[in-house]
Amino acid sequence: MPLLTPTRALVVLTSFLLVSFLWTWGLPHQYAAPTLPIVNHDKGEEKPIAGQLLPEPLIANVGAEGAKNEKATPTTLVTEMKPGPTRSADIGSDKNCKDVRGASDVMIVIRTSRAEVEKPPAHLVKLLACAHHFLIFSDHEGEIDGHPIHDALDIIPNTTRSNHEEFLEYEKMKADKKYKPSTEKAKALDKWKWLPMVYKVATMAPNHRFYMFIEPETSLSWTNLLQWLDRLDYRIPYYSGVPDTVDDKRYAQRSPGIMLSYGALQQYWPRHEELYATEWEPLAATESRGSLILATAMKQAHVEFYSSFGLLDPETPSSLIWGQKFWCTPVVSWHGLTSTQADSLWDTQEAWTKKHGWATPYTHYNAFEQFVKPHLAEQKEDWDNVSSDTQLTAESGRREKLAKQKAEGKAEGTIEHQVPKDPPKDASKNTKPFPKRDDSLDTLFQVAADSPENCKATCQKTDDCLQWKYTPAGDGACHLGKSLRLGAKVNPDAKGKWTSGWMLDRVNRITEEWGRCERAEWRFNQ
Repeated sequence: MPLLTPTRALVVLTSFLLVSFLWTWGLPHQYAAPTLPIVNHDKGEEKPIAGQLLPEPLIANVGAEGAKNEKATPTTLVTEMKPGPTRSADIGSDKNCKDVRGASDVMIVIRTSRAEVEKPPAHLVKLLACAHHFLIFSDHEGEIDGHPIHDALDIIPNTTRSNHEEFLEYEKMKADKKYKPSTEKAKALDKWKWLPMVYKVATMAPNHRFYMFIEPETSLSWTNLLQWLDRLDYRIPYYSGVPDTVDDKRYAQRSPGIMLSYGALQQYWPRHEELYATEWEPLAATESRGSLILATAMKQAHVEFYSSFGLLDPETPSSLIWGQKFWCTPVVSWHGLTSTQADSLWDTQEAWTKKHGWATPYTHYNAFEQFVKPHLAEQKEDWDNVSSDTQLTAESGRREKLAKQKAEGKAEGTIEHQVPKDPPKDASKNTKPFPKRDDSLDTLFQVAADSPENCKATCQKTDDCLQWKYTPAGDGACHLGKSLRLGAKVNPDAKGKWTSGWMLDRVNRITEEWGRCERAEWRFNQ
């Protein structure tokens, strides 16, 4: 009898199908748990997560002060979660900023240079007084205001440093503790700091839930930062910040701050040891942006990027375009504030927590009411409110023509003046198409650049215009804006004279429609 008969083949096939069916549907087995974060981080009625969320620390007295500059072995990172008590929910207004829920979970990492900071600005001093843990990294080793500065570059091989010209400044700083490079030369070293700095943080302070990397000029809201991070699971590998794109490569801008989670560092450090010398260091040699190098490394470490634009702002209250999308989003950081503005913002946050406690977020709506709305007016002299959606520029020679007609006793340059239906081709230069308009608007557009009054009347007549600005420079220009911005005072001698104004009735109407934000929007990665 042959070994393989039709009956035997049928039995084998039937047995295989039966085993496959039982394996798929009949036998218990564990599926991979999803790791994607939830989109909406608003907190409702919920039970606390069971178990200890943070591993036991590996090193004593390293982290906040970093005075011993000890180094842990990354491979010893603890991953087992031991049972422990639920964290305290005491978040009353009488709590000191250092005793607030979540304050001990965060490591603040500051990146600077010898050319940049001689002493920390006032808002940074106040932040460090609230933080349990912080590390300062630079292009040299030293001390600032009694806090140790760690050298981010000292683990880069000597052969690499000798092959790149920018490290000449680094060697000068090592040889002479008082040598201060120019800002431009120090900036050339910045790109080399990121990857070694993140690796050093992973080894010096491996067991914190979240790591917030900032610059000296980054202004953080301590209460909003803690409330935001308290909504996240630190075990998810978060790499989050304000997105930017270069050649289809998406990365987090450094200035508003970059947030990394414990989960992200867990995935980063072994890839650093594996890929730094062969792939990442050659990339640093050719790429000019350190934050883009970090994004590439995180991608190769399988750490996904999450946009936190809205929570983190790359602008100031003066330069930000105010709109409905982030109106009720809490402000975790600003960037580009003057030292006086940053100090004022910190004082505002202190007053806010004393009045509302540590569980009430400070939203864009609150910032608008405090820092922007009081400065809006129908007309402000020597002020540039950054209106730019439509730009109307008078035709060449218009100013001379008006002066001549005025001398002849003709009432030119007013909105009532009869002008040709079709203006000359160079009568207006527009960055965007004109809004839909009637005959009276045709007239207004032709004379809008003649005076602030005409510019204002043109904005008033245009349905979606919220603000305007006018300059008499050249033959005159009128800019109309449908976006809401504050802008800032300008020196007429340095930047030319600008007169600005807002349609206050329209501004009040749309901001009322956006609401008073009884419920904050914590969603990100939108």
